[in-house]
Amino acid sequence: MNLCGNPVEWRESIKYLGVYLQHGSSIKFDINPTKRAFYAACNTIFLHGSGADEIALLNLQETFSLSVIMYAMPALRLTTRQINELNACWNNVIRRLLGFNKWESVSAMLLGLGRLNINHIIMLRKVTFLDIYCTVVMYFYVMCF
Repeated sequence: MNLCGNPVEWRESIKYLGVYLQHGSSIKFDINPTKRAFYAACNTIFLHGSGADEIALLNLQETFSLSVIMYAMPALRLTTRQINELNACWNNVIRRLLGFNKWESVSAMLLGLGRLNINHIIMLRKVTFLDIYCTVVMYFYVMCF
């Protein structure tokens, strides 16, 4: 296939505005590059933050690493499996931070610290996104009429 005389390369996925779209008959998102970037950010914080207390490291992970996962999340339509994979990534960071084993649940610890898991953070961000969107739409509707 050519476009303006130049051959078009076929790819499994493309990056558009920081989000990887997969090929197929419907829109699907590839979260593997996001997971790699997330773990890279986490490892950097663990490497340079050694010696800091757990709460300080948790705040750093939430501020810098979690934002890698949450980028454009309100606008994406991920499958339940993909959300669970992202949740597992975040749980792994919490386990490493607090010294939990792989088979131990971190749900109670997150609740005790007043934090949410990825599933709930995504839902909260989508609701916030929709609330802002509806507010803007209503504002323009009132201004036009």
